[in-house]
Amino acid sequence: MKTLYKHQQDFIGRNPDKALLVWETQTGKTVGATLWINARSNLNVLVVCPKGIVGKWKRDLEDDGAVADVCTRDEIKKINLDKYDALVLDEAQDFASPLFDKTRSKRAEVVYNYVRKHPHAPILLLTATPVRSTPWNIHTLACYLGKYWDKREFRNKFFYMTDKYGRFHYEKVDGWRKMLRPYIEEIADIVLMSDVTDVPIQHHQKISIKWTQKLQNQLELQQYEEPSAEWHSRHRAEQSVDKWKTLEKITNGYRKIIVVCHYLEQIDDYVAKIGDNRQVFVLRGSTKDQDQVIEDAKASDDCIFIIQAQMGAGFSASEFSAVVFASMPFSYVHYRQMLGRTKVITNLHENTFYYLLGGKCDKAVYNTVMSGNNFDPISYLNNNDNRICPDQENTKENGT
Repeated sequence: MKTLYKHQQDFIGRNPDKALLVWETQTGKTVGATLWINARSNLNVLVVCPKGIVGKWKRDLEDDGAVADVCTRDEIKKINLDKYDALVLDEAQDFASPLFDKTRSKRAEVVYNYVRKHPHAPILLLTATPVRSTPWNIHTLACYLGKYWDKREFRNKFFYMTDKYGRFHYEKVDGWRKMLRPYIEEIADIVLMSDVTDVPIQHHQKISIKWTQKLQNQLELQQYEEPSAEWHSRHRAEQSVDKWKTLEKITNGYRKIIVVCHYLEQIDDYVAKIGDNRQVFVLRGSTKDQDQVIEDAKASDDCIFIIQAQMGAGFSASEFSAVVFASMPFSYVHYRQMLGRTKVITNLHENTFYYLLGGKCDKAVYNTVMSGNNFDPISYLNNNDNRICPDQENTKENGT
């Protein structure tokens, strides 16, 4: 029998049929879920989770004596959900696209149809980051729980009509994230790691890498590109040899270290450069047995674990004490998920996070994500008069 933390005891004591657990990464959401499933042992339960942690979920269910089927987020689109009496959605933010406009995803549509058809079916939503990029995310999760806020009133509170960019559309109001907090608190059980235990200091070090005239000359030799394509070309060029040299020095100082990359070609380049000098594990969308790769990386005594920026959900990697963002995720949620990989409530230690900034494009992504927003090159260029602004002097900055 596992020893439960107070927040887990409180939750299972209430044992609600419908719940949204906004528990910070590695505070025991899975334990809470298996307890919730065990309390409904007479029901046929389906757990839906990212592909990379299907195996982990099956092991956790077995360890806790809970019985449920497990499928991936994409498999749910092909399954007949009517045979299930209850749902558990892990990383629930991935099912939270707006329900009432053309941007509704197939995942959201499948879950919403199930909820409408089975309004009394128990449903448990698990996420450390319920809001991705729009207030509609929390509106959708509320609908899954049977809480329906008037969509017109909600839209009028969080959006305004504008013809910015030459067409009429809705834009989010300034300060919308702060305004949204009472709505999250109304429907969610919220737990921070600091609510549960003392959290060691987390160190953050930002390292700027100079954009050289040689790189600028190489970029100018390319044929004309549209502004957004030009931005991506410049951003790729910032993942330079000098950045690799900086990364190599950092990785040489750690026995086990995680490296995060946005571009797949950047991953391939680093794997080729490392060669046989170190053991390397790679987790990317195309990785076939993602769970096995994660477990092998955790078990290794000495390795570099390279992770595609979008792949940081659902697993623990507390065996690592350093993470290098060789290129930042464009999504704030993906960034927050990656931060949580090395923190586990039962194995807390100091961690160091490095941010390698190769120029103005890297800096634009970093500044946007650090402000709690998703980075979009087109929006960035529109707000900067379709120009890629001149470089400023690069300096090395350290922070804790």
